[in-house]
Amino acid sequence: MNGSSKLARLVADNFIWVLVIVFLVVASITLPRFFTSTNFINMLYHSAAISMMILGMSFCLLANKMDLSIESTFAIAPAIGVLVVTKWVPGVPPSMSVLIALAVGAGIGLINGILVVKLKINSFLATLAMLIILRGLLVYILPQGIWDVPALINFLGSANMAFGEIKIPIAIPIYILLFIFAGFVVSNTSFGKNLIAVGSNPVAAFIAGINIERIYILVFVISGVFAAFGGILLGGRIGSMLNGMGEGDILLVFAGTVLGGISLDGGKGKITNALGGALLLTIISTILNFSGVSPFIIKAIQGLILLAAMIMSNFSNVVTGRASRA
Repeated sequence: MNGSSKLARLVADNFIWVLVIVFLVVASITLPRFFTSTNFINMLYHSAAISMMILGMSFCLLANKMDLSIESTFAIAPAIGVLVVTKWVPGVPPSMSVLIALAVGAGIGLINGILVVKLKINSFLATLAMLIILRGLLVYILPQGIWDVPALINFLGSANMAFGEIKIPIAIPIYILLFIFAGFVVSNTSFGKNLIAVGSNPVAAFIAGINIERIYILVFVISGVFAAFGGILLGGRIGSMLNGMGEGDILLVFAGTVLGGISLDGGKGKITNALGGALLLTIISTILNFSGVSPFIIKAIQGLILLAAMIMSNFSNVVTGRASRA
């Protein structure tokens, strides 16, 4: 592979960060008040919740599976965690709400995994049904919302670290470190290597002795846990649990994940680049707000973003393929 081929592959593999830089530079030049530390911190802060869903979806797509239920898990898992400690089981320490929420997220992921692995239901259909079921249950158990969340959830979602006059929400380093840790796991552990192998070629992985059913179940469990944690961060940020949290976000989750270079064909992509996809979505949303774009056209723009993500995914695959053959 010559130097130009290596450069082309490097750019293709990390193109999302090029886009992030370009959008930041253009917006900083053209939009007043965009290039400020407060705005940059706010963008990072507001991307925390959806980033957790994107992180969970990344694991599923790497295994060549989908988890559409992630947006409902995002809302119902923390809601159940809060309801248990505030209404359903008196005497449970409020701090347990976080562990309960994560356990609920893991349980939903386990059910998804069993539906897909044991009952052989297509992951798209199984998790679509779960999305609808969970959202309906959430509206039933939480018709009005909860307006006072436990202190630990509030801390995770809204506490700040002070650096002089600058305050940085602790949610920012938490979710960035989770992406870095997840990226390390995928790149440097046997689980990560098995995950990539299963996503790339499940038949070859099975012949090699990899327990592909366990990998599939684990990625759904991981997806559920990260979705639940994203809901915790959002609930702590707004100081409440609402039954509409995450509703309709699944398209943006897909867009952010694919923009981050995670292939829909499985087995390709870097977890840390998925963080770039999440950040780019937030940057675009901020640009639209600063530009005064009508909210009635926002959905159309989000659809265009999803379409662009698919085109970029195909383009990246073509460039990477040519670079590898050079």
